[in-house]
Amino acid sequence: MRNLINFIFKYSYTILFIILLVISFIFIFSNSPLQRVSYFNSANRFSGLVSEKWQGLDDYFKLKKINNSLLLENQYLRNNLEKYRNEKVPAIDNISFDYIAGKVINISVNKSNNFICVDKGKKQGIKNEMAVIGPNGVVGTVVSVSENFSTVMPIINKKSALSVKLEKNNYFGSLTWDGNSPSEAILTEIPSYISLNKGDKVITTGFSLIFPEGIPVGIVKDFTINESDKFYSITVSLFTDFHNLNHVYFLKNSFIDEFNTLESKNKENEK
Repeated sequence: MRNLINFIFKYSYTILFIILLVISFIFIFSNSPLQRVSYFNSANRFSGLVSEKWQGLDDYFKLKKINNSLLLENQYLRNNLEKYRNEKVPAIDNISFDYIAGKVINISVNKSNNFICVDKGKKQGIKNEMAVIGPNGVVGTVVSVSENFSTVMPIINKKSALSVKLEKNNYFGSLTWDGNSPSEAILTEIPSYISLNKGDKVITTGFSLIFPEGIPVGIVKDFTINESDKFYSITVSLFTDFHNLNHVYFLKNSFIDEFNTLESKNKENEK
């Protein structure tokens, strides 16, 4: 009790000031509607600002969950789009692909033989030679698989070769990488007598059944003619930005095993 009395005497002026300040506010707000409205408006603004900042912080920590949700939603939409496409094309072209979403956990872009590691493996149905695409176009193919992870060889790997064609006239060739820019690749085997323009779209041919026909690859950036063989050497600006690749989709062809078995038999018959 003595301590309380000593505290009151020690801070008596401060306590008195606070009491008078509270009383003055009570008189102001009880007798002045304008002041009361101003107070509550200020309080509401402050409360709204705090709530907005808290919501922003909460949204930030939810980003991972939101991204995973969007990735699964895109996987679902792609699978349904593929199903719709198969129902609308002739039976001879009715090759079904399933999409499996994955997250990139490691990637290189500045080496001669770049690779990408993704968080999906055998347990999720991933196999060697599966096609891999990104949000904007072709990424590469699976070259090794463990239980829960897989390694993808992207088209920006000097060992990569992809069968592609010009969308406007279906002339096809081979897309390779020269080890320079990760945003460009080289298209060869296109004859020089065809019409070619900058901006022409390059897509997959679908010849190998690994990639569906028509997956975007890039556009023609520049080209020259090799005088020795009269074929174009075409620089293709790639749609996939490998510097900003976070999620991919594996393409599972339901007929690939049947096709590979038949191809093996054909090779044996040729011997």
